[in-house]
Amino acid sequence: MNSETNSFKQKFNALLPLLIISVTCVIAIFVVNEITKDKIEINEQKAALAVITEVLPIEYDNDLLTDNINIEVPDKINNTGSITVYRARLNNQPVAVSLMPVITKGYNGNISLIIGIRYDGALTGIKVLQHNETEGFGDQMHQDKSDWLQIFNNTSISALPEEQWAIKKDDGEFDQLSGATITSRSIISIIYKTLNYYLENQDKFYEN
Repeated sequence: MNSETNSFKQKFNALLPLLIISVTCVIAIFVVNEITKDKIEINEQKAALAVITEVLPIEYDNDLLTDNINIEVPDKINNTGSITVYRARLNNQPVAVSLMPVITKGYNGNISLIIGIRYDGALTGIKVLQHNETEGFGDQMHQDKSDWLQIFNNTSISALPEEQWAIKKDDGEFDQLSGATITSRSIISIIYKTLNYYLENQDKFYEN
């Protein structure tokens, strides 16, 4: 019996350092995970806020990340039937919204956008979130490749009739991207549809 006990103690003592190391590693991994999880979440929030504020170059005093709702929209605005609306307010009064993702069909697939709209219905900004357009042609719509999207800033459907929401080639108001007629038409069309839907359902975007 004593021999068996001594043998067990010897094995236990031999395994104890490994056990301690294993427990220490598990604790370390848990602690690091908890620390980095918070940092990752903070970084993701900062990145999201940066994109949202880029299309809302206006004065507001609320927290955009917490003042948001998901609303149902027609397939023409997002083929999933839903978008997230971030509301900008000043002194508790609505001043603008940021909508994402607004999705349209490009030449090579879906184009995902974030669109900022002032309370009165004027466009405050638009940026591409994701796309599959051809390099050197349709991808020139991206804000990192050109300033083409900026031509729509401050436009509204009240100031520009529907027939003018087209490229100049189609007797419209806007220049097109060189070599990317389909992409240009698609972007212009979705901007008009989004602004129109917003004005027709304005209260829906600011409800609690």
